[in-house]
Amino acid sequence: MTAPLFEIKGLRADTTVGGVDILNGIDLTVAEGEVHALMGPNGSGKSTLASVLLGSPEYEVTGGSIKFRGEDITEWDPDIRGKAGIFLAFQYPVEIPGVSNNDFLRMAVNKRRAALGQLAMNRSKGVGQRF
Repeated sequence: MTAPLFEIKGLRADTTVGGVDILNGIDLTVAEGEVHALMGPNGSGKSTLASVLLGSPEYEVTGGSIKFRGEDITEWDPDIRGKAGIFLAFQYPVEIPGVSNNDFLRMAVNKRRAALGQLAMNRSKGVGQRF
């Protein structure tokens, strides 16, 4: 049997400043090819869960585990998670002068491609330069 894409078991987390409990025993399993939507009112922990999954330094995991493709990533640094293919983009991103959303997303994809030893995507020709 293949491991789920994501498996979250008993995830607990608090803020690193003040130690406020914010996630209290989250369980979620996402299989390869499945699409899940997390919905709830403001303040219910959706963005916090995403931040914890990405390894944000604003939160500390105090219990449970996060597995990605069967490997425990709970202690991985954010850059290692990104190279593994875990990335967050915002629904309504803040515009940064001189940085288009396309450039931002291309950079994220190229970091993942570099970790896999694949050619980079460039602006005009698609795939091109090897890392």
